[in-house]
Amino acid sequence: MKGEIGILDYLYLLLRRWKFLVLNFVGVCALAAVISLLLPSWYTGRATILPPKEKEKLGLAGALAELPVPKLRLGEKGTPADIYIGVLKSRRIAEALVDSFDLMRVYKVKSKEKAIRILKARTKIERTDEGLISVSVTDRSRERCAALANAYIEFLDRINLDISRRWQEDRYRYLLAQKREAQDSLRAAQLALRSFQERHGVVSLEHQAQAVIKAAAELQMDIMGLELKLKSYQASMGPTHPEVELLKNRIRIRREQLERLRRGELPRYAQSEGIPEDPEVENLFLPIKSIPELQMEYFQRQMAVKIWGAMVEFLSQKLEETRLEMEKSFAAVSTVSWVDRATPPELRSKPKRRLIVMFAGMFSLIVSFFWILGVEYVHAVREAGGEKAEKLERILEIFRRKRS
Repeated sequence: MKGEIGILDYLYLLLRRWKFLVLNFVGVCALAAVISLLLPSWYTGRATILPPKEKEKLGLAGALAELPVPKLRLGEKGTPADIYIGVLKSRRIAEALVDSFDLMRVYKVKSKEKAIRILKARTKIERTDEGLISVSVTDRSRERCAALANAYIEFLDRINLDISRRWQEDRYRYLLAQKREAQDSLRAAQLALRSFQERHGVVSLEHQAQAVIKAAAELQMDIMGLELKLKSYQASMGPTHPEVELLKNRIRIRREQLERLRRGELPRYAQSEGIPEDPEVENLFLPIKSIPELQMEYFQRQMAVKIWGAMVEFLSQKLEETRLEMEKSFAAVSTVSWVDRATPPELRSKPKRRLIVMFAGMFSLIVSFFWILGVEYVHAVREAGGEKAEKLERILEIFRRKRS
């Protein structure tokens, strides 16, 4: 139908100008090939290591694992491997590499900040699908890209060793200070317990309390028996009989002894025989009314001694473990497990010359196609004449004026 343009029309236009298409395609591809040959070659060095184990004690991952905080994980974040990657991406390592390899001169920049930015832009640090940690560095020098990739891992190892040693030293000093404080508290608790025992005459509170209660019960039973006997004697012998007076005196002595027990004083068993009381005899009897309070205070002071004793024992064990770990960290040669060290690559990583030529050729074909369409459209409008031709001429005239 008239006015419709089909695929055959486009194909006809391309075939009419096939020489233009071919020449343009060949020319652009040749130019792209020449440019790609003139571009400098870049090489990529790649080093890989195993991620640290979850229970690894050496290095930053081990130091953080010892902190008394819960592990927060979002997906795979917060794992020891992520900690290693974070250290590899740190400014500390970047600055060390800039200084070690004189990258300010290599990159031809005047500030360390720019050199660090360039280095980070040319570095790729990632966790591979196999779970390994990979460091890739791109540089114009085969040797330097490999050396930089290896240096990343070596600086990570140094930081790990440094942090591990400082962590163990700080932990040892902290535990030692805590042990000394616990020992001081233990001595204070022992002195308080001894002072309590001397003040209240406590040797073995449980046995002493049992002895006092048993003695008081025996005295009470003895008094009750004597009182019954007294009533019987009074009824049969009369209130003035010498035996009755003797029983009354014995009851009075027993009551005095019971009262002294209640007050925690030494019972005067010898008084009934007319023997004077010996002031040097140590009183081991506790006041009956005070026994519950004494038991509570004695338990608290004894418990304090046991708690601080257990704390000293626990800290001594931890100190020994930390000392062994500290010796291990100072004797450690490396904290990372190498899988592959970077070696100078034989093949360049860029430019990709085939891709450059291929994309340049595709671009030339697309541009040529639209150029042909544009030229044919202008030619068709001019031949048709009319209002469209006039507008086209005005547009072209405007462009000519601007160019002139």
